[in-house]
Amino acid sequence: MGNNHLQFQLSATQGPISGTFRIISPYFGEANSGHPFVRLRLEDFSGHTYAYSWRDDVRHSSGLHEYSRAYIEGNIKHHKSGSVVEIETLVPANLEYQDIVRLIPQGLCPLPELLVELQAALRLITIPALKGFVRQVLMDDGIAFPFVACPASLKHHHNYPGGLLKHSLESFAFIEPQRSFTRDSYELGLVAALLHDIGKILTLTPQMTPTSLGTCVEHDKLTLEVLGPAIQELYQAWPAGAKELRYLLGWKAQRTIPHYNMADLVACSDRLSAGLDMEKRRA
Repeated sequence: MGNNHLQFQLSATQGPISGTFRIISPYFGEANSGHPFVRLRLEDFSGHTYAYSWRDDVRHSSGLHEYSRAYIEGNIKHHKSGSVVEIETLVPANLEYQDIVRLIPQGLCPLPELLVELQAALRLITIPALKGFVRQVLMDDGIAFPFVACPASLKHHHNYPGGLLKHSLESFAFIEPQRSFTRDSYELGLVAALLHDIGKILTLTPQMTPTSLGTCVEHDKLTLEVLGPAIQELYQAWPAGAKELRYLLGWKAQRTIPHYNMADLVACSDRLSAGLDMEKRRA
């Protein structure tokens, strides 16, 4: 996981802590002495801890709101009930590529162990324009949060909360060994496999119900809608890559021979992951 994640830092008996974390449930109160304070949770994909601060500059920081990404400095204190962090500094934080997944709160992912797999998957993306595309997609909490929480289906394959992420990572894993392709096609195939079903975040909920849109529109018609703004940005930086990615996301196996061979692999990875999951359920 690396040594910047929350639980690693909390393994210290006491002492300083610093890093970028999510702010969860900030509560503003006043002690019996009349001194104002803020109480909150710090969280990343490894877990959470409680924190507080008496400092006015922390309480009034623009980085202090629900699910904000904030850089904090403070000190770990241990009590009988567990660790708590006294925050000395809290400021808004920029999102670095390597922190995209780490800063998805563990509590929002029904299968939090998959977040480590997702983080490892993103390390295979090395093309700068494509890294920028992935960053733009997953830095959007409206996309990332349901992506890690929704099922892949209600009655078919991977039909459980977190199933969409599981299916996406399995599809990605089928592409990963196929290194005979050019670097461009290989990495575009990895990203297409990972995000091919992301339209399901508009049709299914983590509570295992269809959305109102999901009752009348198929998810594959929504994938490019979800990814549209990021694809437009990708087109500005890498037109050929954006064109191929659009094709990979839209091509279906029942059609004629694909213009890009990777399209066939992406479609096959989807079917293999779904089929193997259904076999497990029948066993």
